[in-house]
Amino acid sequence: MRPKYSKAYSGATRKRLSGSEYKNVYKSKGTKRKSPENHLEKVKRQLGHIILDTDFYMNDGYKEFVQSMHNSIGTRKVTKKMEISMDKIVSGYKKWLNDENRLTRYEKKEYVDGAVAKIYLIRTLLAACGYTRNYISRSEYFLNSVEGFLKKSGKLSIKQRKALNQMYKRFKKRVEKKGISDVQIEMK
Repeated sequence: MRPKYSKAYSGATRKRLSGSEYKNVYKSKGTKRKSPENHLEKVKRQLGHIILDTDFYMNDGYKEFVQSMHNSIGTRKVTKKMEISMDKIVSGYKKWLNDENRLTRYEKKEYVDGAVAKIYLIRTLLAACGYTRNYISRSEYFLNSVEGFLKKSGKLSIKQRKALNQMYKRFKKRVEKKGISDVQIEMK
């Protein structure tokens, strides 16, 4: 004899679970943190370690930002956006630690200083070439943007290096055509 149901019977019945049974059966996948205080304490410790690491390259603005994030934990309310920024700082540091070809702060500083000196050489050659004012201003704008990016990030992309190399060759050829052979670098 079939049981009589008021609604259409699908054949799949489920036992109604209590709150504790439901939590045991449907556990969260670990996306939530155990407690925000413990997480923030861990991040503060990690940020302190990043600040004290002498090999990790940080320009002045980035170092100030990391220090302000470190100091904000425990002294003021940490917003979700601040937490995301802190996590990005830590993940960037972890990525740098795992990189096999990483440069120390001093090696990166030497690289940046050498590249800036080369940009000043290109700038000096540009001034000696005698191009039009419009061309000089556009080239100066490009050189300033590349120099700013270099100082901020400590690296140049392949396209930027190729463009600088092409500019150097073009300006050098034009200067030699004018009869100038010894060009001195003018540092700011």
